[in-house]
Amino acid sequence: MQPIKLVIAETQYLIIEGLQSIFKRYSDLQVVGVMVNKEDLFTNLNLLNPDIVVIDPLNLEDFRVDDISTLETVCPGTRILIITDISNTDIVRKIVEIGAKGYLTKTCDEKEIIDAIHALVRGEKMYCHKVVNILLEGQNQEVENCEPTLLSEREIEIIRLIANGYTTRQIADTLFRSFHTITTHRKNIMKKLGINSTSELLVYAMNTGLIQPREQLASNK
Repeated sequence: MQPIKLVIAETQYLIIEGLQSIFKRYSDLQVVGVMVNKEDLFTNLNLLNPDIVVIDPLNLEDFRVDDISTLETVCPGTRILIITDISNTDIVRKIVEIGAKGYLTKTCDEKEIIDAIHALVRGEKMYCHKVVNILLEGQNQEVENCEPTLLSEREIEIIRLIANGYTTRQIADTLFRSFHTITTHRKNIMKKLGINSTSELLVYAMNTGLIQPREQLASNK
């Protein structure tokens, strides 16, 4: 099995060293390049042909947020994993809209970074909890450091179904997955969000815009 090829695009030495140290511990990951500015990144991208570009678009020399969309054009098949700080929600939305498949903050730990890489390789999107909230709530405000909680597209889909009154069996049938798989997803969702009941999950879904109040009322009729 071929390793997942990674390019790190970052200017902060400590962040680069930290990421390299993490990736060296996994036999299925291979760092094929480290780029500290836009010119080096675009010059070497086709040659290196990475599976994932791990990038801080707000910190890379000469790099603009709009350049994210160019990355996938220059090297089709390469997925973008943003690891940066969050300061403004408009920037968060723009980064996601123009092509970033993964978005974490620098408060996320090793496991969450590795999980995000594997999710992107599987073709899933992976955003930390605060990014999900920003995308769903449509808020326009400065935000604080986010908790490093990751929700996959599948987990968000399951949350919507739970909030709209689906049982675990109905969700399994709807998504063509086993009862055990959906049960495991539910446990993981509860753990990630730090909640203990379906009612708390319903409140979360309504507060984040995953469902509208009228949808929940309709599901209870």
